[in-house]
Amino acid sequence: MFSVDLGEAIRFSDHGPAKNVFYDNAPLKAQVICLKAGQVIPPCAMSNDVLFCVLRGEGEMIVDNERALLKPMLSVVVPRQAESRSIVAKTDVVILAVQSVSVR
Repeated sequence: MFSVDLGEAIRFSDHGPAKNVFYDNAPLKAQVICLKAGQVIPPCAMSNDVLFCVLRGEGEMIVDNERALLKPMLSVVVPRQAESRSIVAKTDVVILAVQSVSVR
């Protein structure tokens, strides 16, 4: 069993989005992503399915030109087939991201 106090993984950065990985053991990776208001994760592609759960704050996620308003307790699943995903923080945002990773 593995347990973690997510509150301890919440760390913001003035230099951009902070991604704090607290579990990385294939086939699963989990992290807390912290964005200050106005920070952006630019469009990128990933080779993994990802479950995003908003813990606090508000923002917007854009996946292949489809937009979802982010708010506390909202979850978004982004399949690996998505060509582009990005996040824009309207307020300070804390997101739990859990992704499948390939086992080699």
